[in-house]
Amino acid sequence: MNTSNIAVIYMGGTFGSIGQPLYPMPALDFIDKLQALCLHHYDSNLHFFQALSIKDSSELTASDWLKLTQQILQLARQFQHFIIIHGTDTLHYAAAFLSHCFADRLRIIVTGSQYPLLEQSSTHLHPDSDAWLNFQFSLKHIQQIPKGCFIAFDGQLHHANLSIKAHTTEFNAFHSNPAQRSCSSVVQDINAIKISAWIDQVALINIVNLYCTPSSPDLLAKQLQALIHQPPQLLILQTFGAGNLAYSASLKSAIEDLLAKKCWVIISSQVLFGELSNQYAVAAWLAELGVVIDPHYSQADLYARAVLLYLQFADQVDWQQHWTV
Repeated sequence: MNTSNIAVIYMGGTFGSIGQPLYPMPALDFIDKLQALCLHHYDSNLHFFQALSIKDSSELTASDWLKLTQQILQLARQFQHFIIIHGTDTLHYAAAFLSHCFADRLRIIVTGSQYPLLEQSSTHLHPDSDAWLNFQFSLKHIQQIPKGCFIAFDGQLHHANLSIKAHTTEFNAFHSNPAQRSCSSVVQDINAIKISAWIDQVALINIVNLYCTPSSPDLLAKQLQALIHQPPQLLILQTFGAGNLAYSASLKSAIEDLLAKKCWVIISSQVLFGELSNQYAVAAWLAELGVVIDPHYSQADLYARAVLLYLQFADQVDWQQHWTV
């Protein structure tokens, strides 16, 4: 295997942690140990890099994934294949972000593990861990996958935009939307200057992701009315079924008021899989308001799609037309 054109970027997570309770090894120390393992097992000349943001993955945000995008852009002058080691809590969010940013330009695999690569002394492989297996699987497939971004976990490849984290501890932690749907990138052009500007802007984007409950729509209206004084840039309503939400005049008015305040209102669903529609009366009224419908590939894709579209089209009156499926 020729590994000279593969870049491995380490972003932290359980993969590089040791001890009890788990704590992260210093990044450069961990990279040295991983590189030594690869030389021993593969006689490889992989190229290892420390990410600009190394944190517990539950602390990572869009700013960090844009910095990762910026780093990959710089390295893409030399490499066309990337393996990203990432914590599992938000691994699927990172993968969806990278998929939109790079589309079919590069080959990218994002992987991680449920248990650390090394045992507590950090001198030997952890005997019960999935980390080394996931890394080996990623290395085996990185030159075989089509251009795009994939998650490699427990011997399976998942398309980045279709993936969900489905288990907190099992090795088979990630599942895919079973529908084989083609997902188009919402980022048409990307460059270092644009990414730098987005890194500054994205921290200011306030997202409210509201899980609707089986209660009166007037109660939901009161929740939305409380947002109107300082509206978020993005409001996601996790509705029922195929995008259904019970009507009330006060709820309709609250959504209209938020839209008038330039808040993007996005209709998604609590159901994991399947496309959304407005064929039912309890969904049709929403379509008349100027909200947009999540294409419903995955919740991680929805987050990446919403943030990246807002960065590009926040000031456009007809922003809805860019919400491509």
